Amino acid sequence: MGAVRLRNLGEAVHLYAPPDSPNSLPVDSGQVITVAGPVEENEAGDAYLCGEGDAQRAFPKSRWAVEATPAAKKTPAKAADDEKGDG
Repeated sequence: MGAVRLRNLGEAVHLYAPPDSPNSLPVDSGQVITVAGPVEENEAGDAYLCGEGDAQRAFPKSRWAVEATPAAKKTPAKAADDEKGDG
């Protein structure tokens, strides 16, 4: 299923529940969150659809940007193998 990283392009928001709810997720302006994947566009092309089935949620493109997933760090042994051309 994977995960998707989204950056809040707008003002601070609370996701999933009203503000101050024990289930809410406060997201500051510029903050990056990780949500369940996969990600695709809706039919209108104005929102990202993240997750699957009943857990799928829409994130408007006017407020959210998909962030690249950071590359996994190589272990010293793997980095040495890559330099030798074995990886």
